[in-house]
Amino acid sequence: MIEKLNEYNELFIKNNSHGEISDKSVFKFCNCSSKLILTAPHATCTFCNKKIKIPDLYTGAIVKYLGETNNVSTIVRTKFVSQKRLISNYIEKQKLQNHYFLDIHGFNQEIEYDVCLGTGNMDSKDYPYLQEIYAIIEKYNLRPIINHPNYMGKAGLTGRYQDKFSKPNVIQMELKYYLRDFYNQPMIFKEKTLPMLNDIIKLYK
Repeated sequence: MIEKLNEYNELFIKNNSHGEISDKSVFKFCNCSSKLILTAPHATCTFCNKKIKIPDLYTGAIVKYLGETNNVSTIVRTKFVSQKRLISNYIEKQKLQNHYFLDIHGFNQEIEYDVCLGTGNMDSKDYPYLQEIYAIIEKYNLRPIINHPNYMGKAGLTGRYQDKFSKPNVIQMELKYYLRDFYNQPMIFKEKTLPMLNDIIKLYK
């Protein structure tokens, strides 16, 4: 498993985390005809706020692995381009708005929580599966929070999806660095991160 994740991760960190620059498209959609779609919009460097943003390390490999092992659809950024390319626009173009999305991100800030769940501009009470997800995270002795002021998802896919489609279908999920780092923390990843995410995916099936 770890070997496979490392293999996938090489796809995203190549060329100084610019990914596979020869790819024809910025995003790759692997369609498993599932109700849930996992997304990793910052698997490589991106262009945000007129500057290059570093990637959310390991998120591309994690989403790719989860999609393949759970037979769940995924959308992953495969390369950096020097202009703003939004995953929300890609989803709209592909007419995928009638799905649920778990939007996987990573944070490095030192806060007291391990997982931040964001519901953007909508009330968290309107979100299906949210409380169940929260309970699953706690089951693995991790500290979740809903709508931490720095990680609410208003400026990401969650907020933009809400603006376009007015549906509570996208949850932004921010994972602390140590939970994503399967390279240096393989036991934590095997015992906490992976089973937690697998349990969450099962909610949508």
